Amino acid sequence: MRLLVLASLLTITLSFHASTAKAEVADRIVAMVNDDIITLTELNEEGEPYFQALIKQAPAAQLQGEMQKLRHEVLSHLIDQRLIEQQAAKREIKISDEEISQTIETMLAENHATKDDLRKDLAAKGLSEEQYRKQLKSQMLQARLINHEVRSKVVVTEEKINQYYKDTYASQPGGASSGYHIMQIGFRWGDQYKQKTPAEARAAAEAAKKQLDAGENFSDIARAVSDLPSKEDGGDIGIFQENELAEDMKAAVLALKPGETSGIIEAPTGFHILKLKSAQDSSGQSNAPPLMEVKKDIETQLYKQEGEQLFKKWITELRTNAFIKQNL
Repeated sequence: MRLLVLASLLTITLSFHASTAKAEVADRIVAMVNDDIITLTELNEEGEPYFQALIKQAPAAQLQGEMQKLRHEVLSHLIDQRLIEQQAAKREIKISDEEISQTIETMLAENHATKDDLRKDLAAKGLSEEQYRKQLKSQMLQARLINHEVRSKVVVTEEKINQYYKDTYASQPGGASSGYHIMQIGFRWGDQYKQKTPAEARAAAEAAKKQLDAGENFSDIARAVSDLPSKEDGGDIGIFQENELAEDMKAAVLALKPGETSGIIEAPTGFHILKLKSAQDSSGQSNAPPLMEVKKDIETQLYKQEGEQLFKKWITELRTNAFIKQNL
């Protein structure tokens, strides 16, 4: 099932060969962040799933160097996390047990899952329910602080919206945007997905289609429920020429007008819903949807882009003004 479960927390130190991995007896400090410390155990707990993946994928000759690079990346993430927690404490931002419970209930409802499903998923990842709640609290705390410090300062002007529309939807014929600009929400089934059977995947697709028909934002739904990698981009999979479209997609795409959303499309690997952002006909004439039809999508995308830029600037300032010493 696809739940918002944090990284597995196994208290082991991985060597560069999985077969010889051993628990480390002595712990040590790998970083100081103002008055807080980060231990080697914390680093290994946070990075364990990434270390395991690297051990399986990296060539033996490159493993040691790639592992060290990855450990530094994980430590950098932990330092940022600690700085955010410190700022939250200064502003007396708190998360109650009731809020954590409500967040879990909401998440389960959105994923059509039960508490038993969650417990099984946690057990598979080596997490206890207590550990999960603790990590979820940290995530919620950070989200609340970031919303106050960063997102509240994001300003998306009409000028930016119009420019984005011009660049993305209404570009000149023959330019990079010729063809069909498509967005996609997909639901797959199998042990690695939230949906274990085709029937469950179909039900998830139908639930998403109801939300779309009710006027909810395509990108928001894609980020929340899609099983495809494109969910990170709000379902945007880019621009395709007609001869590049898969057969199960082609008929649906050709029947759509810019701004329209398809029905549920059955494919060999899952169920899909498509949205046509823009198209260019055979004469090279752009068929962009009216601005008002895509304005909400544009605002969402610009808000995300500017939020990410402001966050990077904000966290850089925190690092500049903090005492940070690493010993990895």
